[in-house]
Order: sequence, then C-alpha cells, then structure tokens
Amino acid sequence: MSKMKETALTIAGLASVLVAGQTVANAASTYTVQKGDTLSELANKFNLTVEDLVKTNKITDANMIFADQQIEVPTQEELNENALNTTAASSANSAASDAASSAMSEAVASMTAASEAAASSAAASEAVASSVAASEAAASKAAESEAAAASVQAQPVAQDTAVAEQAAPVAQQAAAPAAGGSVYDQFIANGGTDALWQNIVMPESGGNPNAVSPNGYMGLGQTKEGWGTGDVATQTNGLVNYAVSRYGSVDGAVQFRAANGWW
Repeated sequence: MSKMKETALTIAGLASVLVAGQTVANAASTYTVQKGDTLSELANKFNLTVEDLVKTNKITDANMIFADQQIEVPTQEELNENALNTTAASSANSAASDAASSAMSEAVASMTAASEAAASSAAASEAVASSVAASEAAASKAAESEAAAASVQAQPVAQDTAVAEQAAPVAQQAAAPAAGGSVYDQFIANGGTDALWQNIVMPESGGNPNAVSPNGYMGLGQTKEGWGTGDVATQTNGLVNYAVSRYGSVDGAVQFRAANGWW
C-alpha cells in the first residue's frame, strides 16, 4: 500500500530543486522512484520516451520499477551521443560481417579448385578410396566395442535401478511439507485467493510475511496498519478485510493494483 505525494528531484550540477509535475529538459539528473510511479509517467515528466529510460538504466522489464530505485535521467546530448555510438557500432558490425562473408567465399572457391585438381588425378582418387575404406573399418570396430561395453554394464544398471526404486519412498517422505504448510498454503487456508496472492502479495512482498521496506511498510501486503505484522493468518485476514473495505472486493483491489502499480 502506498501514498501519492509530490517528490523532490535534485538536478546534478544545478542548485535548484524541481517539484513533481514540472517539465525538465536537457539536465543530467537522478530520480528516486516513489511508490506508485510508473516508467511511462516518469518519461512524460522528463520529456523522454520509455525506451530512453530503459536503455539508460538497463531496465529489463519496463513494467517493473521499485520504490527507492535510483533512475538516471539522461540529457538530450547524452541520448544523441548514444545514438551516434549505436550507429557507428552497427556500421562496424556490418563491415566486419561483409569481410567475413568475402573471406568465406574465397575459401570455398579455393577448396573447390583443389578438389577439382585432385579429382583429375587417378592417384588422388585411389588415395581417397583407400582412406574411406579405412574409416569404415575403424567405425565398424568402434561399434563392436561399444556393444560389448553396453552388454557388460547392463546388469549393474539394472541393480542400481532396483535400489533406486526401494529408496523412492524414503525420498518422498523427506519431501513432505512441514506442519502448517507453506506461506501460500496458509494464506489460502485463511481466506486469501490465488489472484490476491499473485497480483498483490508477490509484487508487494515476494510472499515474505516478515518483509519490511526502507519506508517502513510491513508484511505480506506491505502496510503500516496493525495487520501488517503477526502470523500468516492474522496478515491474511487483515489484507482481505482491507481489500474489501477500500476497493469493494478482492477483485477490485487486484484490478486497482494491476492498473496503478500500488494499492
């Protein structure tokens, strides 16, 4: 759960502070992401495109930015320089590819000429036939050796399989869940839904009931309310009640979180 508020942005190299909502252009800066921010909103704020911010900050998913994340806001000069560098690199790669293709063509032509010269010689033809026959004989011997080795190993493999089948029940017992089940199982058992877990709990806390953000938001639903602490049952009940009281239903809360990136 997050609060919308105005954000102060310090511009590197200037002794001024810009308030959220003002237009910023061609000034190198960094911005601390606040809860509720989206990359498209920040791009509009700084007269940039989402692609500009994604490339500058090496962001892998344009839909996932986090509170307190530092976002570098590039200047127009930096964007122009990056575009020139990209164009130069592309030209260099194209030239290298053309050179490699030319070299390959020359190598193929040279090999073809050598093959034709060898084919015109009867002695060369006899040497090739002899080499092929020797290769076939070697391959036949290798196949016979592999068959013999497989025969010798067959019985131990069968014994190992029997031992593994006897050990399987022990492995299954060791994999049985601890009493109470996982956090997800407890969440569902206490009235939570899979949609609520996947679309609010996981994005907010990663499913950790003990998670605490740098801003002091706590628990599965990342809140400062009392239900943000305690066991999974307490947090689940509080989270469901909050979703219903604020958004009218669990589905309403899920839809709001999906649309706004906070709840």
